[in-house]
Amino acid sequence: MAEKFWAAKTDSEKKQLFRLLLFWGAAGVLFFVLTLRELFIDNSNGNLICYLLLLSATILASVCTLNARKNCAINVIFSLPVFIYAFYISDLTQHSPLIETVHLSVWWLMAGMVFLYYFSMLELRIVVYFFLSLALICFQLFKADHLSDAFTYFYPFASNPILIFTAFFLVTFYLRKQLISKIEILEEEIDTKNEGINRVLQNTSFLIARLRAVRDEDGNITNLVVEKINNAFEAAFKRNLYEVQEQEAEYVFDLIFKGRFDVNKTVLFNKKRVTEFHATNIDKWYKIHVINPIYNSYYLVFEDITKTKKQIEDLEASKRRYKVLLEAIPDIFFVIDKDGIYEDFVIKEGDLFKIEDSNIIGSSIFNAGFPDKMANKIYSCIQHCIKNDSIESIEYSLNTPNGTFMFEMRLAKLNANAVISVARDITKRKSAEFGLEKALVKAEESDRLKSAFLANLSHEIRTPMNIISNFTRMLADDSLDPMERLQLTDGITQNGQQLLNMIDNTVHLAKIETENIPVNNTFSKINPLLREIYNSYFAELPDSKDIRIRLNTDVATPEFGFSTDPQLLKEVMTILVDNAVKYTLSGQVTFGFEMVRNDFIKFYVADTGIGIPKEDYEHIFSRFYRVQNKINQTTSGSGIGLPIAQHYVTLLGGELEFESKVDKGSNFWFTLPFNEGRGYMKIVS
Repeated sequence: MAEKFWAAKTDSEKKQLFRLLLFWGAAGVLFFVLTLRELFIDNSNGNLICYLLLLSATILASVCTLNARKNCAINVIFSLPVFIYAFYISDLTQHSPLIETVHLSVWWLMAGMVFLYYFSMLELRIVVYFFLSLALICFQLFKADHLSDAFTYFYPFASNPILIFTAFFLVTFYLRKQLISKIEILEEEIDTKNEGINRVLQNTSFLIARLRAVRDEDGNITNLVVEKINNAFEAAFKRNLYEVQEQEAEYVFDLIFKGRFDVNKTVLFNKKRVTEFHATNIDKWYKIHVINPIYNSYYLVFEDITKTKKQIEDLEASKRRYKVLLEAIPDIFFVIDKDGIYEDFVIKEGDLFKIEDSNIIGSSIFNAGFPDKMANKIYSCIQHCIKNDSIESIEYSLNTPNGTFMFEMRLAKLNANAVISVARDITKRKSAEFGLEKALVKAEESDRLKSAFLANLSHEIRTPMNIISNFTRMLADDSLDPMERLQLTDGITQNGQQLLNMIDNTVHLAKIETENIPVNNTFSKINPLLREIYNSYFAELPDSKDIRIRLNTDVATPEFGFSTDPQLLKEVMTILVDNAVKYTLSGQVTFGFEMVRNDFIKFYVADTGIGIPKEDYEHIFSRFYRVQNKINQTTSGSGIGLPIAQHYVTLLGGELEFESKVDKGSNFWFTLPFNEGRGYMKIVS
């Protein structure tokens, strides 16, 4: 509204006009309602004409305000005595006795004076209104026949209307004068300060431009115009005030910077009051401060930071050169102060630590990931290094996002308050040392086991060979009866089979060592394969043991099977069943399979034998390892059966597992994928 009706007025004049319009608009609404009430509800008092005249006066004042005729709108208040006369004195309307309404007249006249105090700065207008109002009060007293005894009629004396109005005027007029005087003094001070500020802004070394916002009818900013520039601005950009004054800011700055400068974004839409701008075409950097001291006025303060930027760039380039040089060295450099705070560091980009400068600089060695004991040790070395100007060395491990690494740290005094720490990654060296130690232990253990294996192998080959050789010579004796001859033949057969098993295991171990074991996956029928193993062991159970062997098949269908290597599977199950029979003195050996859902098949061998002690669990699949028990002390064996079985299960796609309790028995099992299975109902979604 201000831009539409009072565009040429100042901001303070616009505000005063708006308040005037608000006052007369509210009065007009009130008088319009009273007019309607008088017209349609209560027209017995004859006040209709008066209300219509009041409404007309407020409309006149509103029109004057809209036309920016402030004096006209203010002077309408001088019609107030006329309406007081019409309502409370004249014979046109019905009213109470004049002596009773005189105080109402005083209150209305005082309200009019307050209006003038608020909206008018002319003292003459206020004085004229006072005498006009005083005359009206005297006239009303005269009409009431109490003008002559006005100072005796009213009791108490202070209730005299002339005295009330005069006292109100004198007191308020005096206070207003005092207030105006103070305001003038403050305005002079403000003007003096503004002049000083303007002088400072005009002569400062900063480049300053003052912009004015141009708004549309809706109050939205449509443009920014240059109002003023200071001397430094003129000198730096070689532009005089008369050349840029009242020009569009965007046009002016585009000319100055010889390129695009979005002044609207910088001034109006950037939440940060300080921004940096690089004028590419003139190769200058500026820090721009935006200040909005009053409505529609903006100050742009340009600080030339080109020299600072170039110095920073040179420092950054120097830092990069030294950093590249240091990064070429495979060590990590830290600067640590005497309190254990990291001040700087150099680490190869994308190296072990995924950290930023802001994450390490300023942090302490006590929260950098070191154990408390290690952090205290480093702190102690820092103090010793600074105090004695010595070089300290520490080896430590550190957990990083890429794993645990070993470092060798060397601390040297940098100055009286800090040391430089050179940390070298010795993970590979330490790993090699640990690996060599481990390999040495493993080699020694392997050599010991192989020696035991060879000694045992020699014994186990010699024993059956001697039996075979001796029994063969005994068969040549013609005096042997058929039963004795049959026993000798069985002994030769059993020892020959034992010797053959020993040779087979040795061959299997040799193939494993050379990784020369082919896996031939074909469809294999499981029930016949397991039945063959069962039949071979059921017929050969020794009479000296009270054991039974039992075969469990989860699926009894003869055609049941899946894709696997039947030879390897048979070897595994044979080894496990052979061990179960060997280490079971009495009870039962159970083997077979069961389906796990319809995706896997689980093979198992369980016995009620002597079991495996817990301390032997980790070695049970080690080559040439034999558990120390009463059976192994009296029987032969190479200690390579379970390692072979474990390797074959891995080749088949499973993992050999076990559980065992001493004197309770053992249970070995492995699970294989039921690939291309047949003879078993399979759910297809």
